[in-house]
Amino acid sequence: MRAQSKPFVVEIKTSRRTDRSKEKSIWGNLDLSAVAQEVADDVPLSAAAASAEPKAAR
Repeated sequence: MRAQSKPFVVEIKTSRRTDRSKEKSIWGNLDLSAVAQEVADDVPLSAAAASAEPKAAR
């Protein structure tokens, strides 16, 4: 017959680590669409039109 093992207690300790699910992005709450619109407003129209045209074969 197999010998009985001694009873044991499992102790769950509180974690000291910060909760990783609450970590913030390095970009924060930056609105990229607003930044893109601001950049588009700052670019002169001639430069924007030149970059929008397809490049012809040389």
